[in-house]
Amino acid sequence: MMARPCAALLLGLLLAPALSHAAHAASVEDPDWPCVQRLVPSLSASAVWSGPMPPADDSWRQVPEVAALVAAITPNGVREANGLRAIQDFVAPLDAGARRQLLPLALSGTLAETNGARGQVIERIRVFARRQRGLAETVQRLTEQLDATDTAAPAAGTEEAARRAELQQHIFFATKTFQDAERTVRYMCEVPVRMEARFGAYVRALEAALPPPP
Repeated sequence: MMARPCAALLLGLLLAPALSHAAHAASVEDPDWPCVQRLVPSLSASAVWSGPMPPADDSWRQVPEVAALVAAITPNGVREANGLRAIQDFVAPLDAGARRQLLPLALSGTLAETNGARGQVIERIRVFARRQRGLAETVQRLTEQLDATDTAAPAAGTEEAARRAELQQHIFFATKTFQDAERTVRYMCEVPVRMEARFGAYVRALEAALPPPP
């Protein structure tokens, strides 16, 4: 017969999401955010960009070379170093006038597309968090059902023995699924932070390429 999960393990699994949510509730007020990392719903260039303010619309899409640069550097899987090289290659042939015109557009597109890709990751994390909460509730419900059965060891081959064995199996697999998913969530929580850091590096590279004001 499969061993019954210990109470300490189940309690830890059930309380961990609640403790995590409570720790963040005061700052983000989002019960679906399970990450230790602070939730930054969207990025802004204002804290690191001191050049001409980029347009708030999508006019960057109308400039093919800018749109191509943005498409090359903003997807989630693009490494920061590769994106920075693409920015350098984009900037190198531009004269001062073209840089003043195109770099704010490149910043605008980079901000918009990074926020879009990053927002999708954040939503997937929230979906995972809701799924984890459901798994924890399932483990708790099954454990309560197991506790409600006769505590005396039932005779082998009886209906009661089969019922207890089935509950123990369900608890084991639900607990294992929860633990496996927790590792995935921890990895996913790093992604928005990496995208934020990459965006900051892009902004600094674009700003450094701006010519002095005329």
